[in-house]
Amino acid sequence: MTASHARPRPLVEEWDWQYEGECRRLPPEVFFPEDSGRVGLRAREERAKQICRSCPVVNLCREHALAVRETHGVWGAMSARDRAKVLTGGSDPRV
Repeated sequence: MTASHARPRPLVEEWDWQYEGECRRLPPEVFFPEDSGRVGLRAREERAKQICRSCPVVNLCREHALAVRETHGVWGAMSARDRAKVLTGGSDPRV
């Protein structure tokens, strides 16, 4: 059986980038705004994306989220909708 997408290997060296993320300094709900309800969701996502854009590991974070097909939250300055568009061949709304 072949996987439809590659998952990162569980090696510490491949996950070290997460220690450098701007998100570590903020509450998780900033980057998972859908948990706060639909009203104002896009504004909350944009706030999270702005934080991501200044993050030193934004590209690694984005690559990870796309590779594992993360379905929730803002990762690498991309919402779940943004990632779904990229993965289905739609427009690429990256930074």
